[in-house]
Amino acid sequence: MEDKILCVLAQYDEETQQKLKDIQQVLLENGFVGRQTADVPYHMTLGTFKLSDEEMLREKVKSVSKNFRGFDIRLNNIGLFGLDVLFIAPLVNYDLLNLQKFFSDDNGWTAHTTLLIDDHEVIHKALPIVAENFKSFEGRVESISLYEFWPTRLMLEENLL
Repeated sequence: MEDKILCVLAQYDEETQQKLKDIQQVLLENGFVGRQTADVPYHMTLGTFKLSDEEMLREKVKSVSKNFRGFDIRLNNIGLFGLDVLFIAPLVNYDLLNLQKFFSDDNGWTAHTTLLIDDHEVIHKALPIVAENFKSFEGRVESISLYEFWPTRLMLEENLL
């Protein structure tokens, strides 16, 4: 059993969620299911933390909701982590970097939204399908959430101004 962790997520508005769902649906129609967490809205993970950080994270999420505005972001790239994670990545802007830095100083952070986690043979076959069905588009980050993982549990969600 994996250790439990907490994650802070930047979540998209409904229109952006739908555009990402449409791409995911094409993958499903072509038999690509994957191992990614299915019961969480599309998002960008801003940081991962220990369970002992819960109270501090709750305070930070609430603070962000009172001090940060929702913002537009261009989703414009398809990417891979190794050969087993297929994702869509945004053009990172000041608003996203500022938000992420509020939660973590991780210099190795890569802004992304996972579409498919699977073996490299499967990802290799899925990549052209995503490439055919993805066109750069403007999205919007409108909320921040705190999740516990394994099992998945939403702990807190706050809308940005």
